Amino acid sequence: MSALLNHLLPFRRAEARAPGRPPVLLVIGAHREELSFGEAVAAQLDRQRLDLLRIPVGISGQRPGPDALEGYRQRHAELYRQILEHVQPEQRVLIDLHTGFDERLCSADVLCGEPALLRCIEHKATEPGAAGGGGMRAVRLVASDRDAVPSPGERAQAASWPWVSPVLPEAIWNRRRPIYVGVEVYLASSSCASSSRGTLAEVRLAAAVIEAVSDCALSVQRTMDPG
Repeated sequence: MSALLNHLLPFRRAEARAPGRPPVLLVIGAHREELSFGEAVAAQLDRQRLDLLRIPVGISGQRPGPDALEGYRQRHAELYRQILEHVQPEQRVLIDLHTGFDERLCSADVLCGEPALLRCIEHKATEPGAAGGGGMRAVRLVASDRDAVPSPGERAQAASWPWVSPVLPEAIWNRRRPIYVGVEVYLASSSCASSSRGTLAEVRLAAAVIEAVSDCALSVQRTMDPG
């Protein structure tokens, strides 16, 4: 085993609640500053529908300067390759929970490379009683600036999506099974974003967003891969 990974193990998977694993796997603690918030959110979720992978000592979510960026990318790549090894055959969706900071409002970004899932999220955000009162934004994951240009067939809708090129390897986030979805919940306090469990309202928002993402991702994944 690489010395790079020694401090990341062991992962902790909660015990199965049924003979088979739930089809959705939620990962918390990939960034160590966010573990407490992830634990608070997980406590709000129906564990019959969702499995949990807890990383007790993750990597820092603080992006370093240019000189250290390559090592930062390598640590992310190694960590997420290990996460994929924990995905069971029956699990079709991988949800990766993170936090950010926005003092203006409590909201969440849903990040995915699959346009069909982003369309589903946009639809759910407009429904009455939507998570966060509609404060749920679809963000497209792309490999490069060139990929951010939508094709003619998707231009009308995709043009409204913000996009980001993630630090993760494309082999992690651009795959059919499990489909990868990042959820970033923006907390009102920067101290909360770095170490706290967040407020009850923020925890409930995150849980509601994860439930919406689970519904969308399973629907899309069944269409993409009926088996």
